[in-house]
Amino acid sequence: MKKTILFTSLLALLLTGCSADWFYAGSFLSKFEQQKDNATEQIYVSLPKSVIHTNSSLNDIAGFMFMTDREQDSVIASKTAILNRLDDSIFLAQFNGAFLFVLSRTKIPIVLVDDASRLPQADDNHFTIDIAQVEAEEYLQPGRSGFTTQRGVKYGYDYELRHFAMNVWFRFDARDTADIVYFKNREIAEDFHGTVTSLRTDKATMKTHFDRITVNDAYQLAWNFGAQCATLYIEKMLSEYVCRTKGTNSTYFYYSPACNCIEELTPYDEGIKDSFEKM
Repeated sequence: MKKTILFTSLLALLLTGCSADWFYAGSFLSKFEQQKDNATEQIYVSLPKSVIHTNSSLNDIAGFMFMTDREQDSVIASKTAILNRLDDSIFLAQFNGAFLFVLSRTKIPIVLVDDASRLPQADDNHFTIDIAQVEAEEYLQPGRSGFTTQRGVKYGYDYELRHFAMNVWFRFDARDTADIVYFKNREIAEDFHGTVTSLRTDKATMKTHFDRITVNDAYQLAWNFGAQCATLYIEKMLSEYVCRTKGTNSTYFYYSPACNCIEELTPYDEGIKDSFEKM
C-alpha cells in the first residue's frame, strides 16, 4: 500500500511539473497570438547567401589530384548528376523561404540582418539566428543485390545509388563570447529494386528498376529541411525560455507550425537528441 501511495505521489509531482512547463511555454506563444503588451521579443535572422558544393565520391578516386584539368572534369561529370544542375539561388530560396515561414507562425516579429556581424547580442528580448554555412553534398554509394540458389550457386548484381544531402551550420542566441556552432543535415537517396526473371546454371537475368533523384528533389529537400530547422529552433527557444522563467527546465517541447502550438512533451534529455548537434 505504501509503495502505491509513493508511486502515485511521484506521478502527480511529475505531471504537475510538466503542466507547469507547458503553461510557461504555451503562455509565451499565446501572448504573440493575442498581441499582448508584454510580447516584446524579436527574432533576428541572418540568412545564408552561398552554397558550398561537395562531391564526396571524388575522395574515392585514386590519383584524382594528380590528373589534368581535362581528366578531372571528365571524372567529375561521370560522378555528378545533381550538383552540376543545382541553381544555388533557387536552392537557398527554398530553404530560406520555408525557414522564415515556419518562424512566422509563432507571430514573433522577425528582423532580417544582412550582415551576421551586425546581429544584436542575444538577451531576454532578442533571439538571434546566424545560418553560417550551407553545403550541398552529393555522393555515390555502392550496393550489391545477391542471392543463393538451393543448389548453393551465388549470384550478384552490383550497382550504385546516388545520395544528396544538405548540411547546415548555425549559431544561435550567443549570450557571451563562446562561439558555439550547431549542425543539422538531411539526406535523400535513390532506391533499387531487382527481380530475377530467369535462372540458368551459369547465369541469372535480373530486371532492374532505379528510383532516381533529380534536381527538383534537391529543391524539395531544401524546403522541407528549412521547415524542419525552423521548427527545431522554436523548440529550442521554448525550452530555454522556460528555463529562464522558472530557473530550471527538464521538458522538451515538440512544436507544431500547423497550429502554432505545443503538441507533445518529452523529457528534455530525450527530445534534444532529435534537435541540432552541438559541434
